[in-house]
Amino acid sequence: MSGTERLARLRADAAALSPRAAHIALALLPAVEHLPDAWKAALRKTLAHRASATAPLSPVEFDAIRVTAASLPDAYPEWVVTDPEHPKARELIVNAWQAAQHARPDHGQRRA
Repeated sequence: MSGTERLARLRADAAALSPRAAHIALALLPAVEHLPDAWKAALRKTLAHRASATAPLSPVEFDAIRVTAASLPDAYPEWVVTDPEHPKARELIVNAWQAAQHARPDHGQRRA
């Protein structure tokens, strides 16, 4: 699968999230450090559009998710895991992280 195809799939997955899950995914997105900048920008745009259908997370919720997401894909605060929207948001971000891993030159594939 090409990088363009991977990004298109990620954007479709992002557009399918509930608005709350999109807010959570926006908070998690900065933790995907080696995701190409163009991919991050495209996902951010799609997630922001999806998230606009509902009120944003409180600043405390957003910061708690963002700060603890630095250790993706394994560590999350317990209260986030109990959020029924969290697994879908987490899945999108982990998939983006894995897609970026496959796109890295040290994996023998073209960079997207």
